[in-house]
Amino acid sequence: MEWPKRARTADWKNGVLTLDGEKRFEIPELTMDLMERLASYVLVGFHVKGRPVTDTLLAPFARHKSMVNFGVEDGALTDACFPAFSAMPKLRYLLLDGNAAIHGDGLAALQNCKLDLLTLNRTGLDDAGLLQAASIPKLSHIQIDHTAVTYEGLLAIADNSRIEPVAHVQFTKEQMEHFSQLQREKAKKPVQLDEQAAEECRRVLSAFFAEMTAWERYMEQAEFGDAEAVSRLLAIWEKYVSEKPRPGYRPLGLSYSVQGTYKDEQFLDAKQLTRNKLYIYTREKYTGFDRRFLMKRVGEGWKIDAVQERLDGWQRVEL
Repeated sequence: MEWPKRARTADWKNGVLTLDGEKRFEIPELTMDLMERLASYVLVGFHVKGRPVTDTLLAPFARHKSMVNFGVEDGALTDACFPAFSAMPKLRYLLLDGNAAIHGDGLAALQNCKLDLLTLNRTGLDDAGLLQAASIPKLSHIQIDHTAVTYEGLLAIADNSRIEPVAHVQFTKEQMEHFSQLQREKAKKPVQLDEQAAEECRRVLSAFFAEMTAWERYMEQAEFGDAEAVSRLLAIWEKYVSEKPRPGYRPLGLSYSVQGTYKDEQFLDAKQLTRNKLYIYTREKYTGFDRRFLMKRVGEGWKIDAVQERLDGWQRVEL
């Protein structure tokens, strides 16, 4: 067969190798020769599923300079595989679900990586391995369903405020919420919370939520060209928000949620940053969606200065 001169992604599944999502080749076996040929490409993504790929077969990819997303699922990898990934300078996503012989004692090899996401569902990952994963500097998400991790092992990494373990089956929703709460408490700086200020901020946010919900109900019946749509929204901003309006975002850019952006917001926690700034943490009642509002003292009262959502870490979004 004629190989292309270049490729950016490679995906092998059920005896078919797909390059760049469109060039398909019938290749029943993954051999060292094939892996060497693929490693010669400037790949950013490589994925194999359902084949007993061994640690030895990964050798050609060691020190691969361009790889961002690498996955071997339902393979035969062990903890000896991690040094092959440690020298990939651009690796951000590592998907290793279903490699039962991985326990995590080799994760120390990834200490200098920029890894952001690690999936280890259906592996032998244990408490000691999870602790090693939590020490990977840039890691923000790790998936741990159907592993040997215990709840005590999960709580042991609560000192890491950056990492977000993902477990839909391994632990209950209540257990994961308790972990998040403990994580927030441990992350608090030794700045004493001004309870009176926090209560005032919650009152400001409650009023803001109520007026935004009313505005979104109004928008359900109105048109985007409605003469009062912008003026009503600007009035809410004038009353509750100190953040300077940004082009493309509310209130300059009109958008609304039929369900209500803040209709079912629940207060979780508060964190004092300085005398004049603090965070109020909330969670959407039904979806479990986390937000934190940066509140700023303005004159004698408090206003909303920004909002962040917990996605890949905390990321600023529009109000």
